[in-house]
Amino acid sequence: MSTVQATLWLYATALRRSWESLLKNWVVSFAPWVYAALLSIVALVVAPLGIIGGLILGLATQACISSGLYLIKNIVESRRTDLKDFVNGFTVYLWELLGIAFILWIPMRVLAMALAPTPNGGLIFALIQFAVYILLNPAPELIYQTRSSGFGLISDSYNFIVENWLEWLLPNIVLTIAGYVILNILSAITTELPHMVQIFIIAVGMGLCLSYFMIFRGFLFADLHGSTRRSRAYRYKAQG
Repeated sequence: MSTVQATLWLYATALRRSWESLLKNWVVSFAPWVYAALLSIVALVVAPLGIIGGLILGLATQACISSGLYLIKNIVESRRTDLKDFVNGFTVYLWELLGIAFILWIPMRVLAMALAPTPNGGLIFALIQFAVYILLNPAPELIYQTRSSGFGLISDSYNFIVENWLEWLLPNIVLTIAGYVILNILSAITTELPHMVQIFIIAVGMGLCLSYFMIFRGFLFADLHGSTRRSRAYRYKAQG
């Protein structure tokens, strides 16, 4: 029972910290817009370059992810972030992200080709992708909180999920469903508005939801990583 209470206390603490941090850094919710705009521009510019253009777009995508992770890192660690962090972040975790993308790309391509001619090959490959998604779900937090990289990142992510699968995955599922519900609500209440206004409202709402979701994950990961259910129960009892 104390383990359940301690876990609920961790959730409540992470939710509160996330809300307080988002209020102080609400402008971060516009970052996904900027990344989307930048990637759209890059995609248009490199479209005629074929494979090379695809590689450049992939590099730009990883750079945007790096910037986003750096913003979340600063919010989780110091509760503050700014435009300088946004700009500097494009290169902070770029090599870690490229490394894990390269490690996964080759075996996944081989699997896709091997399963393509087999019966139910598409379903099997989708299940494998889902398993990889679950096992590497905490990879973003591992990158910016521990600087894990390469095969070490895969190992650390696997170990974290094995030790904290319920505490980690349950709130992630709940918040993902909540985000989907909010998206439907925003779409419903803006149906009669001009198209551009509808897009603006939905983008703002989903930007806030995504920012809150990632900040929550950061706080929750920081509490779970390196701790045990017993130690968390002890912390819960100690705080009274």
